[in-house]
Amino acid sequence: MERNPNCKSSCPTQDHTNEADCWRENMPMFVGVSPSKYGWDQTKVKKDERELASYYSAVRQGIEPRSTQQKDIDAAVKLSNEAGKAFDGTTLKFKE
Repeated sequence: MERNPNCKSSCPTQDHTNEADCWRENMPMFVGVSPSKYGWDQTKVKKDERELASYYSAVRQGIEPRSTQQKDIDAAVKLSNEAGKAFDGTTLKFKE
């Protein structure tokens, strides 16, 4: 394949009309990270992963939190522990 002067040497297609298009299409995608002054920040991703893990843990115990937000999960687990029954956040009652 002949090298296109508008493309980087690592471009797999070598068919871009200008250098900007080549860079844009070959830019690595960083899913779930946000740019910060210290580089790429995964704080939000890690927070979401912790909340989802906590939610799934509660569901495995039979508890249904109102949402996947940590405050709702903690409230449902606390209510369930105090009552000795699993809390159902959709009906706002305890499961029998």
